Amino acid sequence: MDGLIWKIKLQPRRMSVFSVLCLLLLSYWASALAAPKNNKISTNSVSVQAALIKNFTHLIKWPKNKHKKNNATFRLCIHYSKKLEQQFKTIFTDKRIKGKPVDIQNVNSTDLNACDLVYITASSIESISHILKSAHQRGILTISAQDGYGQQGIHINFYESNEYMAFELNKHALDSAGFQVSTQLYRYARIVK
Repeated sequence: MDGLIWKIKLQPRRMSVFSVLCLLLLSYWASALAAPKNNKISTNSVSVQAALIKNFTHLIKWPKNKHKKNNATFRLCIHYSKKLEQQFKTIFTDKRIKGKPVDIQNVNSTDLNACDLVYITASSIESISHILKSAHQRGILTISAQDGYGQQGIHINFYESNEYMAFELNKHALDSAGFQVSTQLYRYARIVK
């Protein structure tokens, strides 16, 4: 642990983002309840995922040639879940991502033109390859909480680990889409291919 503290002191610009992520993860691990085993996502799990998503966006740079710079809002799309859309709208009220107000939208097609980030639900299984292709072409970050979705190409996939929320990163999918991810985020993730 002394090495980690020493390293942080040498790199003060990274300390604030790193500290926020560590505090968020530590606070969740201290009070976390696991997501249920069925495919339904608990409210507590959604709140934790939303907080992590917000913090992850600070550790990821979008592809410059694909990301829409002129949008007044950060568009977080939910693929096929009005319930999750409502939960995220409640959680993200008056919050900002990348310095912009967050606009939550439910999308029911593979047309993701309006999205900066898309949360892919279990209902999306039949169209996942089309969603991933569209997201990859447009520089849209993909997130899910479904078993096996990380291996299919989802950028960030939440999963249960010993009753706690954890996440995996698909490094190949992130790199090939042009995302630049902080090494600090990789330290806490399980890497999938």
